[in-house]
Amino acid sequence: MNDKITPSDTVSVWGISDIHIDYQENFDALLDIPIPSIKRDALIIAGDATDNINRLEELLSAMKQRFKWVGFVPGNHELWIREKNQTNISFSTSVDKFNAIIAMCKRIDVFTSPQQIGVGSSQLWLVPLFSWYHGPEENSASLYAEKTSKKDRTHEMWSDFFLTRWPEWKEGHTADYFLGLNTDRLEQEYSYPVLSFSHFLPLQELLLPSIQEQKTSTLLHKDLTPEFNFSRVAGTTLIDDQLRKINSQMHLYGHQHRNRYRKVNDVTYVSHCMGYPKERQRGLIASHCAQPTLLWDSTKGFY
Repeated sequence: MNDKITPSDTVSVWGISDIHIDYQENFDALLDIPIPSIKRDALIIAGDATDNINRLEELLSAMKQRFKWVGFVPGNHELWIREKNQTNISFSTSVDKFNAIIAMCKRIDVFTSPQQIGVGSSQLWLVPLFSWYHGPEENSASLYAEKTSKKDRTHEMWSDFFLTRWPEWKEGHTADYFLGLNTDRLEQEYSYPVLSFSHFLPLQELLLPSIQEQKTSTLLHKDLTPEFNFSRVAGTTLIDDQLRKINSQMHLYGHQHRNRYRKVNDVTYVSHCMGYPKERQRGLIASHCAQPTLLWDSTKGFY
């Protein structure tokens, strides 16, 4: 296969998150992406593919057959450690598993650090930002917002509290650890525009649907889980601080299984989640989200 790009070629960047490939329907939807005769494009995946590291490698390897560049950041699902793991790989902590995922990505040429793409004067930096969420008890940067429901059973309902294992942090919290891994990329010089991506949400404003989005689906403005408060585990505004430090013009994120397209203070935030098949069937996620969305190309710039 010829991967050489010429100045007359159009290079595109596609993005998606929350692909949950343990559902074969989701895995098959991504395999439906044609294998091109010449690979010119990039795909970025903003986390939550699977907690099975072997299946993750299978998916990323398949995407490398379709895209010249593939970028990935782990989400919360990737860092789950189950007692009965199909991979027969043992991890002491979720940090160990994170490191194994990063090593696997490097081995199959999937980027998890800043990647320059494009050709000639039409080039772009794709910058992955590692992240986690701050709880309201941990940091004022938490995206937490109280709900009208008197019951908050989030700690009983959220799988991360049972399926992740963390070291005893000497200082800070889990989110601080992952944000700290971005230090070098925050200090790097970027000579072309930047498109960043993280799994977790960078702003509280992104939690709620716009009026137009509510018109698209009547379910979006209804609280379907009154005893669960997603904002408690949504993200942290320190992600936003980081993406603005590198002058990111567009940021792809995931995690919330709701799709958003917002511009806030000159940054465009895009959530394009594939989600679960049942969410697409119910209209919580549009059916076209089973495929990546176009974020940028070398002819027209950002979309």
